[in-house]
Formats: sequence, structure tokens, C-alpha cells
Amino acid sequence: MTMSEPQQQPPPPTQGTPPHPQGEHYPQPGQPQGRPGPAQQYGHPGQPYGQPNQAATYPGSAASTASPALAGGGLGRVAFIVALVSLASGVLVALSLPILISAVDFSAALYGAFAAVGNGLVLIVAIAALILGIVAVRRPGRQLLAGIAIGIAASEILGILMSWVSNLALTLTYR
Repeated sequence: MTMSEPQQQPPPPTQGTPPHPQGEHYPQPGQPQGRPGPAQQYGHPGQPYGQPNQAATYPGSAASTASPALAGGGLGRVAFIVALVSLASGVLVALSLPILISAVDFSAALYGAFAAVGNGLVLIVAIAALILGIVAVRRPGRQLLAGIAIGIAASEILGILMSWVSNLALTLTYR
């Protein structure tokens, strides 16, 4: 506002509302008494800045360079990669067993030992992926890859455990 422009006076108060100085905000109907509403406290609605629970990200601020959205997404990505490694190693173990049986004269004990060691390693990697996925889902940020990692890891774990239980049941039944 320049000095040459005339200043406008606020409209006269209507009957029933007390006059108040400019800049002082009274709650709107439906808002709690004693605290200004969110629009007065944090700026106008729809603005991307000034929202509650946001760190200052202006140049030179003390806030970290990694945003919370990227922090959760990075761990979710790691969980997803570990889950894919678990899935790929499970497929390799499953495909290598028939190939090894046809190539080498396997006994039942050697087959069981190879399957137990291979599936045990897959189980450990799948549990790691499941834990990483759960931790990533609990963090703020992108959660899609973490959810996919949880699904892949949980299906690997359940598949291995069901395979072991069914093999144990068949072994105990046919003795």
C-alpha cells in the first residue's frame, strides 16, 4: 500500500457482534473456543506450506536433506529387493533339486539335507525381508514396495513351512 492511496476503514460492526481490532480472529461457528482455527494458525487452506507437523525446508535450515517420504521408501525398496532375492533363490532351490537328482545318484538322506539347507537359507532371507517390510510400512512415506515385500516374504515363509510340515507328516506316516 502506498501513502497516496486512501486507507479504507473497516465496515461498521453489525448489531450483536462486539467490535474487535484488526488481526484478532474469533472462532467460527463449530470451532472450539480459545484457539484460532487452522486457517488462521497455519495459513490459507490449500497452500503447500505452513501445515502442522512439517519441518522447515528452506535453504540453510537445520532440517535434514532426506524427507520422511524418501526415508520410508528407501527401506521399502531394500525390503522389496531382499524379498525378490528370497523368491529367486527359492525358485533356484526348487529347480535345482530335480536336476541334481537326475545328474547325480542321490540318496534320500542327501536329498533331504540339500532341500533343508537350501530352503533354510531361503527362509532366513524371507524372514529378513518380512522384518524390513514391516519396519518400512510403519515409517511415513511410500509403502507400496514395502507391502509387496511383505506379501512375497510371507508367501515364501508359509510355503517353506507348509512344505516342511507336509514332508514331516509323510515321513511319519510311511514308516
